[in-house]
Amino acid sequence: MKTFTAVGIGALLFSFPVLAQTPIDPLRLPQAETGSYIYNLGITYTPDGQQRTLFDELGNPFIATRFNQNLGFFLSGSYSFNQNISIAGGINSSLLIRNEKQEFRNFTQTQTQTDADFGAGLSLEYRLAARTVLDPRLSVGVSYPLGLNFQGSVSLLKDPVILLASLGYNKPLEGSGDSLTVGLGAGFVANENISFSGTASYTVPVGHTDLPITSISFRTGYNLDPAGQRELGLRTTLSVSGRETRVGVGFEFGGRGNIGSGASNITPSNNSTNSNGSNPNTPNTRPSPAPTQSPNESTSATPTDRGNIPERLATVSPNDTNSIAAAIQELYQLLRAKDAQISALQQQIATLEQRLEELRRQQSENQKADR
Repeated sequence: MKTFTAVGIGALLFSFPVLAQTPIDPLRLPQAETGSYIYNLGITYTPDGQQRTLFDELGNPFIATRFNQNLGFFLSGSYSFNQNISIAGGINSSLLIRNEKQEFRNFTQTQTQTDADFGAGLSLEYRLAARTVLDPRLSVGVSYPLGLNFQGSVSLLKDPVILLASLGYNKPLEGSGDSLTVGLGAGFVANENISFSGTASYTVPVGHTDLPITSISFRTGYNLDPAGQRELGLRTTLSVSGRETRVGVGFEFGGRGNIGSGASNITPSNNSTNSNGSNPNTPNTRPSPAPTQSPNESTSATPTDRGNIPERLATVSPNDTNSIAAAIQELYQLLRAKDAQISALQQQIATLEQRLEELRRQQSENQKADR
């Protein structure tokens, strides 16, 4: 049985000059558990440039080369008040290094410029129908430079694949620049450690003359622990606007946790807490997987223990979410223990088959030697 272990970050994606919509990342949906928090930080690098032949005021030709390097740093996080309401925020800084070179026939001149920028955002999200098939969500946010952001999204979970779509509207409060963004995403969990996702977005200007922007992103995530509390991510992005094409790479680190009673109710026998949350971390359509256990603990669940869980659920009030969540986590713990036992048996079978093959080969060689 495969479990989703990508941390649900619920982070914000920044762009110049206005903070954009919540990113389309199917494996990084906000958590639904009360008190759960998520954080994510990373660095991005996007180079681009162009070269062309120009003429100076005297009519002398020269080759003009421009090379830009954009370094971005971001920190974002989210917090769930309950299964319906969550808040997300983030800050982003960017450093642009521009190198220009003019090559004449007899000499060359160069120039370097740097420019820094800063952005921030805060958004509030509401789940219209938690844990339904499409899990619809609405969010509203503010950004710096001043702007308003509105977004609606739906997601569909078909183990082990997640599909997600969104429609967003950005409105700057200073000047023009309204835009409409359509996003699509798909994610796949390969195993307990590796996950892959691909996203695409198309931004169209509204009420002003500007170029549309198409962005395609591919991400690989790696969980640093079986509980999905920490994750590394490597992202590659392709952005096209008019005739300009940019390719960037990014490195991310994310984590998750739970504040208050949620952290202590994961399992009665284990105090370890189980984002990102992306983005694992579990998409909000699934409970989070149980915390990591030692081999001895994973085999300690007896048939009697398995029978007690349904009995407890039958006596629990429908409003007692903490007890229900604890029982669900125990069920996941038992499933993980069974998976570990199956994996161990498969390894033993593979070892025995290898031995058998060696014995057959040795027997065949002995028969040939006797002849």
